Amino acid sequence: MSSPTVNSPIGEFNFAANSSPDVIGERCNVIERRAKAYFTKAEVTRCAEKQGSGDSKDNMSRAQWCTFIDAVGSNLGLPQNTISTAQLLYNRFFLFQPSKDFASAKQKTDLCITCLFVSTKIEETYKKLKDILVAAYQVKHPEGPEINAESQTLEEQRRRVIQNERTIVETICFDFQFVLPHKLLVKFVKKLKGDKYLYLKAYNIVNECYKTTVCLRFPPAAMATASIFLATKLLHRENFPFTIHNMPWYKIFLVKIEDIEEISYLILDHFILESSSNPDDSANEEYTQLKLSISQQAKEREAAMEDVTMNNIDIESNGDSLQMINGASKDHTVRYMFATVPEIHFV
Repeated sequence: MSSPTVNSPIGEFNFAANSSPDVIGERCNVIERRAKAYFTKAEVTRCAEKQGSGDSKDNMSRAQWCTFIDAVGSNLGLPQNTISTAQLLYNRFFLFQPSKDFASAKQKTDLCITCLFVSTKIEETYKKLKDILVAAYQVKHPEGPEINAESQTLEEQRRRVIQNERTIVETICFDFQFVLPHKLLVKFVKKLKGDKYLYLKAYNIVNECYKTTVCLRFPPAAMATASIFLATKLLHRENFPFTIHNMPWYKIFLVKIEDIEEISYLILDHFILESSSNPDDSANEEYTQLKLSISQQAKEREAAMEDVTMNNIDIESNGDSLQMINGASKDHTVRYMFATVPEIHFV
């Protein structure tokens, strides 16, 4: 009888001839992991609870370390797409990895550097790992002495980063097809005939999305649209064109108002959390009032619509639709399998 053969991503594996089918069934565990572009609120909450995170303290830690990634990336002169991708990698990593395994500042620093290193490869804005390590040291020690790029300290850190790199790419299931909202934001603002002040405000807001779980839950079109919505509120643009072609402006981008409001709540909570650390920050009250205002508008809209939902509204697919602006929707799946076997022979 020929030896059993197992297919794998790198070829066919043949078990040892003396392995019986029963033994193979007990000793070979095949695990399938599937990449997922976005997660529901329940999935994010469940994963956070499983990994021992999810409270306000963890949200503050997430924001602080994503800000560190931003600072290191800016120090290196990296584009915003690369920085945002690194922050997305950081958020996805802790969605599936226990936070207790990376509890120290040293471990989180190494992880942030790894995310930035992987991001430069994904976005093809390559930087030497040595340069990223030096930039991270400069950000953490702005007043400290200069460090030699060939020092033993950086060499040890380099080895840790290389080890983390494999864990990160496995955690994201080797799915490197990230779509970011920045290009969409430019097109959306132009479509709405917005000015540069609206764009800059929305641009800053969309960057803040990557310091929260918003980037895990919502597609780029929703993030871009919600950033414009929140920017108009913060800029007090009461005359903003809320209707285009006799329909609410967000519908031409195929985005639900419920998603826009949910993103706005999360971003405002993020702003409130950050401003709470500064008692003299008067913006805290403004953010709180704005959140209450959006919530009140949502209640009034729901009362007026009664049983009418977004699923009952027929959105025409015309030249203004998201498909015309963004092309085909992102719909792909990545799978990879692991096989634990006693002895493997290539065939």
